[in-house]
Amino acid sequence: MKKFTVRGGMTIAVLAVVLSACGNGLAVQSEPPSGSLSIVDDTGETLTFAKPVERIACVVSLCIDLTAELGMEPIAIGEGGVRTIAMQPEFYGEKGRSFASIGGSFFEPNVEDLVAAKPDLVIGLEGVHDAMREGLSGVAPILLVNPVGYSESVELLKAVGTITGRPKEAQTSADAFLAKLEEAKRKSPKDRKALIMYGSDVNFAIVTDSGLGGTVLREIAVYPWKVNDPSEDPFGEGAIPYSLEKLLAENPDAIFVESYSFQPGTKQLSEQLSQLPLWRELKAVQEGKVAEVRSPIWGDGRGTRSLGIMVDEAMAFLYPELP
Repeated sequence: MKKFTVRGGMTIAVLAVVLSACGNGLAVQSEPPSGSLSIVDDTGETLTFAKPVERIACVVSLCIDLTAELGMEPIAIGEGGVRTIAMQPEFYGEKGRSFASIGGSFFEPNVEDLVAAKPDLVIGLEGVHDAMREGLSGVAPILLVNPVGYSESVELLKAVGTITGRPKEAQTSADAFLAKLEEAKRKSPKDRKALIMYGSDVNFAIVTDSGLGGTVLREIAVYPWKVNDPSEDPFGEGAIPYSLEKLLAENPDAIFVESYSFQPGTKQLSEQLSQLPLWRELKAVQEGKVAEVRSPIWGDGRGTRSLGIMVDEAMAFLYPELP
């Protein structure tokens, strides 16, 4: 989901990369002289904790990915896509139904519910939940994050692992994802052109090679989709509006579709597009290589667990002949 573009009930703003001597990503200082733990989020805000964070409230799906990877459970979660990803079998399954609810909308979570949950930390989306910082003053700090490339997701996991006192769990999960991706790169013939597209109607957008999913798929497939006109992606998020005419010019071998529904009865994006003649001309459509993927994971998760699932599902669909 991109700024000014509705995607899965979420609006994603550009990642404000925090620069450090080691490069891009979240800056973490573990056990400075005071014995506290500090983390700098994607807005440049420094959050400091006197002891490891234990009680995390999630108002964004990425938070669910982080807690699951760290072997934690959120004390409260937002509704909609946040609870949907929590209930996925690779995350918390049926237990995801039982987590305390944070009411309100994705854009305006209910602060009273957060107060009642008594969190040590709230994790939200940079560019969407920034205004909550003032409302949560005196209640709990809010960590505002938004990784763009998969390496940023890895660094975020390690950073949150540090402030929760779970650096080993974070490293184990990070290593597992990177090993999975490396194995997929080794096995992949990388001879098939793939695309991730998303939308709720025929006015769709695509994820480019600089978008989060694109940074993963370009490692295991031909992924030629780029931001050639910066004005189409003013916030540098790696997603641009697209047309069937341009799609046909590249003619991908496989298409992964993230469908979002904002009204009951809304058809999947690929089903809506199937009514259009140009869509039916695409090679992927003619050869049955269009996959409607789980949008809460492929589109909204953005953590290493979600990206690992993306790798597994993409490899199986792109290269079914591989062992």
